[in-house]
Amino acid sequence: MNWVNVQYKSNLRKYEKKDGMKALVTYCLIMCSAFFQGWLYTTNANIFVLNLSQILIPLVLIAVFFCFFYCSKENIRSIGINSDNIKNSIVFGLAGGFVLLAIQTALYIIQGKSVSFINPTLLNWVIFLFAAFEEEILFRGYIQTRLFGLINGQWIVSIINSVLFLSIHYPARWIVSGAIFINALSAVYIVSLLVLHFFCDAVYKRTNCLWGAFLLHVIYNAVGAMIQIS
Repeated sequence: MNWVNVQYKSNLRKYEKKDGMKALVTYCLIMCSAFFQGWLYTTNANIFVLNLSQILIPLVLIAVFFCFFYCSKENIRSIGINSDNIKNSIVFGLAGGFVLLAIQTALYIIQGKSVSFINPTLLNWVIFLFAAFEEEILFRGYIQTRLFGLINGQWIVSIINSVLFLSIHYPARWIVSGAIFINALSAVYIVSLLVLHFFCDAVYKRTNCLWGAFLLHVIYNAVGAMIQIS
């Protein structure tokens, strides 16, 4: 059985080089916002403002993207915003989320660390929702599909997009530390981000519906805030 949804594959054939270039411009915009977020952490802003920025920055990115998307006269269904196979999408998303929780917990236990869980605050949940929605819309829904206009190969595109997705998690740490170095992210965090990408990618490709990948991403974000390591 072919895992990739027929409609998903059909959509990929429509994209051209100009679509791939738009995807790269979108990625650059996301990277700029990540550097800006990092700069905010170096200011004297209080914790509430910093937390609020984690909601406002994704909101601005989403608003700018949809304005751009609307002007390009593209169909919103092409980025997974639809109800096609939504039940299967949600089931796959939930299953993937709990598998990811097990993987993350196991990675810490293998390192000999003690793992406990805490309850996130309401503000945390709002941040999880907006961050997951922004990243799924932009990376899985838009960038990865449009890159097919430049590179004709689903696995190659998925791997390239995994690197792009991983890279946006570096700028804030680089700015705060004042140095650019590859180990700014821990090995466990890098592995968990890559696993998240390929899980979300698989759910979206299977159902051509982004809602399951979004749910999976929310679970991942929540787990990241709930886990306490000692």
